[in-house]
Amino acid sequence: MAAGRTDLAENNGYIPEEKGSVAIQATLANSVVESFARRENMASRTKGVPRFVSDAPSIVAEGVDIPNSDTTLDEVVLTARKYAQIFNISEEDINDSLVDTLNTYKREWASQWARKFDNACLAVNAAGDGDDGQPFTSLYRAVYTNPVGTSQIIQTAGDLEFADISNALGLAESSKYFDAANTVFIVHPKMLSHVRNMKDASGQLVLPDPLSARPGSLFGYPLVVSYGAALSTAATAAPSGNPLLIVGNRNMMINGVRGGVESAISRDADFSKDGVLLKTRVRRGFAIAEASAFAIVEKTAS
Repeated sequence: MAAGRTDLAENNGYIPEEKGSVAIQATLANSVVESFARRENMASRTKGVPRFVSDAPSIVAEGVDIPNSDTTLDEVVLTARKYAQIFNISEEDINDSLVDTLNTYKREWASQWARKFDNACLAVNAAGDGDDGQPFTSLYRAVYTNPVGTSQIIQTAGDLEFADISNALGLAESSKYFDAANTVFIVHPKMLSHVRNMKDASGQLVLPDPLSARPGSLFGYPLVVSYGAALSTAATAAPSGNPLLIVGNRNMMINGVRGGVESAISRDADFSKDGVLLKTRVRRGFAIAEASAFAIVEKTAS
């Protein structure tokens, strides 16, 4: 068997993709949630993640009663959703092609899933109801419906200004969930040119190095690109709504991992056509632990 080719004689059950596989690399390259969000392993379809809220401890003198804490212990509930698809592949394509056809299919599927997953997690503006279009409550929806959420969304129809991003970061920094070590900027590709052209109060470019491959940080915090960070009414791999720039504590995004990227191969189901069936799936849950940890800049017009 050629190096890197998939053996069709393997077990027809689902086979998890290895960490270094092209499918796993594609998910990490195309999904900010997969790469940066806090991961929680799920052993069942639903999982409650405890959320602890308390006041700070007090100094207590010797012999004095220790005061009770005003503590709230609740949970964020993750519900895993299964993304799956079947590809009908010609056996001739697999046997005759110089490229690894099966891995090509898996890589492209993983890329499209990763972008759609990011969109579902970050920018679907409809209420999450568990179906394919609104599988989760997105970060945008969570911030928008938060009691102070609308003030955490900065909308601009003109040029992106230094103050827009600085003010958004200030909102995130004002949250009691701010964590400098885990703060990240997430930007849609359509926002990148606006970020590159952004000027400060003195008229100087905020990102002065035009030869950089892409902006890597803002105000010292990582700047990462997500194709899913644009508004949509239903999850899609290619959202066309207003592009977003999001800043906040990445640990407040919870990625529930019920099952990794897996695939199964069968000849039997398409025996009459000399075909091979490739079945792929991944199971994920998602929730925002605290919406007040984020702020968003929304570009409402070009």
